[in-house]
Amino acid sequence: MSSSKGLTNALKIRVTNIILIIAFGTFVLTPKVNAQSTFIDSLHQLKKTYSSSEFINVLANLSYEVVTTNNIELEGILNDGVKKAKALKNKGVEAELYHQLSLCYAYQGRQDKRLEYSLKAINLFNKIGNRKKVGNIYTFLGYSMKGRNMPKAKEYMIKGIRILEQENEQFALNGAYDNYGVLQELSGNVDSAIYYYNKALALKKDQVDSLGIPYALGHLASAYSVKKDFTRAKSFLDQAYEIRTKRKDKIGIAESTVQYADFYFAQKKYNEAIPYFLESYDLAKQNNYLYLQEYATDFAAQCYEFKGDFRNALKYQKIQQSLQDSMLNEGTNKSIAALEIQFETEKKEKKLAEQDATIAKQDLKDKKRNYLLISLAGLMLFSIIFGRYFYLQQKFKQQKLLEENRLKDELAKIRLENELHEERTRISKDLHDNIGSQLTFIISSVDNLRYLSQGADEKLKSKLENVSTFSRSTISQLRDTVWALNQDEISFEDLKSRLKEYLQIASNAQQNTSIEMTTDVDSPITFNAIEGVNVYRIVQEALNNALKYAQASKVKIHFSEIDSTLELVVSDDGIGFDASRANFGNGIENMEKRTKAMLGKFTFRSTPQIGTTITVHIPINTSNDV
Repeated sequence: MSSSKGLTNALKIRVTNIILIIAFGTFVLTPKVNAQSTFIDSLHQLKKTYSSSEFINVLANLSYEVVTTNNIELEGILNDGVKKAKALKNKGVEAELYHQLSLCYAYQGRQDKRLEYSLKAINLFNKIGNRKKVGNIYTFLGYSMKGRNMPKAKEYMIKGIRILEQENEQFALNGAYDNYGVLQELSGNVDSAIYYYNKALALKKDQVDSLGIPYALGHLASAYSVKKDFTRAKSFLDQAYEIRTKRKDKIGIAESTVQYADFYFAQKKYNEAIPYFLESYDLAKQNNYLYLQEYATDFAAQCYEFKGDFRNALKYQKIQQSLQDSMLNEGTNKSIAALEIQFETEKKEKKLAEQDATIAKQDLKDKKRNYLLISLAGLMLFSIIFGRYFYLQQKFKQQKLLEENRLKDELAKIRLENELHEERTRISKDLHDNIGSQLTFIISSVDNLRYLSQGADEKLKSKLENVSTFSRSTISQLRDTVWALNQDEISFEDLKSRLKEYLQIASNAQQNTSIEMTTDVDSPITFNAIEGVNVYRIVQEALNNALKYAQASKVKIHFSEIDSTLELVVSDDGIGFDASRANFGNGIENMEKRTKAMLGKFTFRSTPQIGTTITVHIPINTSNDV
């Protein structure tokens, strides 16, 4: 009798899987909303017609592809299945459902949940003696930890592979070898990675595993890209993409698309890589694959940054940060939503049971009916009060958790700022105490040599004079750098005061040249340390050129505020030069680079026998934001 019942249940599960495969195959070809709706609706229909025991067996046997494609919608259903498995004391199915949930959380980017449910599955499978499942989940767990703890990831992966090899579980080993190859590649052992990828590929081909073969091919492509063998890498990518396209494997196609993007990124072909990163982001978004969305937008932002397209780089960097934040915070919100749905479901089921009890007792005497009505009213009141209390408790916990996270973020930010300030202070102190003292010693030594070599030839005196001048210039620049490093931010007034000191020194050294600085700035403009040094050095370089080469009698420096832009103009009445014939040195190039670093615009104009004018425009917003 029990054997007959077991066969019947097995047949039901097989028929159910065929029905779900048909539903899944249908929605692969339809828009995403209809697809997910069709599949989830099919599960709900089965829940109504099957017993609890039969339905949780169906959930435990859902394929990897179905679970990962519908990871968000299945989360609540699988959690409900866990409760039913516990009630039925079916530890084997309970463990399978924990493993299914760990896959859902992996594709949602919730690695803490994935770890929790993987360990639950391992513990239960250990208790019932299912070593094959234990080994399989250890390999999944090891792979999931690759980004956080590589030694632990390898430990779990090797432990799982040894168990699977002892149990001769070939199908699970094909994925385990593949994933272990990924760990080797991330550790820099590319040849070892290729060995395991080929080992996995051979198993997958023997097993005609059309879902797994493209993963091994894609991993081989990645490894050969690292070895700069791009021809072979492209061949593997094309094979993987062709298989996934034929299978209509949506997540697999998203994986292949991002692998094409990585292929071009490795060759620094950013124009070719960007469309693939954006396409993989769209595909991952359609399939609730948060980790891939975050990865694709991160590298798309890097591509745009390398191209100098900072607008799009910032756009996708913001999307990537938002996705990263959502992966960190989404778990708590989902848990609360699941508890609320579960509570509402239990309340509805209880109400239906009460209504059935009322109908069954309608023939009782009036006094019993009145008693029953009073009891029902009391129970409903209790349910409402308890429900309200439960909702408020969950809301309070959520608000408390959000506030704790906000405080942690603020504390971390403050600690980071303090550490940065201490590091800047240390560096500036080292520069001042060590290099500054050494330069001072060099200047003193050179001056002594000049004094002792008064009778030496003019060539030696000139050399000593040049060394002394260069050392004094270097120590002056070092002091400017130390000054900037000691500032969290530099106001325009601080910069103006520093420039006045420098111009006074320059005037004393070049008494035949009139140096004048004027300002017409009303806004409270601020710079960070790098921007402040850049503006200072541009003025310094422009003035040095005017004094050293232009033979100018007058140099004017003027700062003004024009249309949300800080304008710097340095002009002289020197001999000028013909810009079309001149061979520019590092001075002009350095000024232009410093201006571009501040997202500004650099221009200069020179006319023989009239003079030279250098103009720099810096966006004020850029300065204020830093």
